Amino acid sequence: MHQAFIGKPLEGFAEFSMTVAAQGAVLLKNRPRTLPLDELDTIAIFGRTQINYYRSGTGSGGAVNVVSTCNLLDAMRERCGARVNSIVAQSYEQWVISHPFDNGGGGWAQEPWFQQEMPLGDELVARASLVSNKAVVVIGRTAGEDKDNADVAGGYRLSDAEYAMLKAVCQRFNNVIVVLNVSSIIDMSWSEDPALRPHIGAILYAWHGGPHGGRAVASLLCGDVTPSGKLTDTLATSLDEYPSAACWGDSVQNIYQEDIYVGYRYFETFRPHSVLYPFGFGLSYTRFAIHSLRAELIVDPSLSLQFTAKVDNVGERFAGSEVVQVYLEAPQGVLGKPARQLAAFGKTRVLQPGECETLTLSVPLERLASWDDSGATGNPNCWVLEAGTYRFWAVIRCEIYSRLAFRAWRATCSLCCGLSPAMSRRWRRPSRFHGCAR
Repeated sequence: MHQAFIGKPLEGFAEFSMTVAAQGAVLLKNRPRTLPLDELDTIAIFGRTQINYYRSGTGSGGAVNVVSTCNLLDAMRERCGARVNSIVAQSYEQWVISHPFDNGGGGWAQEPWFQQEMPLGDELVARASLVSNKAVVVIGRTAGEDKDNADVAGGYRLSDAEYAMLKAVCQRFNNVIVVLNVSSIIDMSWSEDPALRPHIGAILYAWHGGPHGGRAVASLLCGDVTPSGKLTDTLATSLDEYPSAACWGDSVQNIYQEDIYVGYRYFETFRPHSVLYPFGFGLSYTRFAIHSLRAELIVDPSLSLQFTAKVDNVGERFAGSEVVQVYLEAPQGVLGKPARQLAAFGKTRVLQPGECETLTLSVPLERLASWDDSGATGNPNCWVLEAGTYRFWAVIRCEIYSRLAFRAWRATCSLCCGLSPAMSRRWRRPSRFHGCAR
């Protein structure tokens, strides 16, 4: 019998969404004794986004109504109580009353990418530093349907006010934690700024975590949950380093000139030294190790390589999960290949210190093949498994733990080919192996 639950939250959904938000957050930087916060730390939180915390982007998804929500300031008060600097918090609470959230008038795709930031005088920061030993700076962004981000201040780049806020806090605090409540990656060149870098102890990409994203971040900052998310993008030194940057955003035609070197494949192959934080990167509060990596050929029900890896939590204090990533280095035949590409990955359950788990990862052999649309191999419009040595690398936190290799004979698979309009182009192949961006 059908039951209507309109306006009624699903049982357990709030807790589940908070778990997902925490597991997806990516810890990029963590200097010793920065995170997690301990019971003696007192925290000053800067940035209006601590109050106007983004739960989602704009467009259809952003228009979803929720029963309740919790911003980061309230979540930190719930978790840390009086250890949250009340003078700074009250200053922001009073300021946002007279400077309310700008929704662009409520029209479709009219909400700006960022909100006006409270001007931060040195007097307030100096007072905060007298009673708080750590600072959290929260930077927010939104984007969405009909409102893609752009390379402008307050969009992909920090606004002048945001940079001034970071600089003012870093002048008074030596342990600054930056929380990025953003819908997608933003320019990270500020993290290498000589005026900021020595003072920034931790950087957490929190993304948009839904209605309880604030509580998820509080649980990460306080060590109730250990970060386990990994980057799904490459963070490069500048936007100009991305090969798609010059060919995107035209209202008539956008050219996909990257060929097969999309995303991290391009950086792994051609520009490893232009990477600040690589695809698949993400830190933890604990340490993990891979042991006993093995591979075997599985015939039934289909040809595949099956990898098993034993993952140990070798830390002493924190429970946590880890992601094992298996990368493929294919032979450079007549068809160009990325230097490395992700072949499989798996995540452990939450492991206590000293606990281990064995993961099993499967790579179908067809995933190793390349599409030959020009007939360079003599097999036009076919998937071709080129002969040579195929190497696999088991990786956690972008550190290589184990290597395996096998040799293959050439195989082909013919498919019907549907054609779409195309432009002539020059195929790219790496001139030499550049090594891993990690």
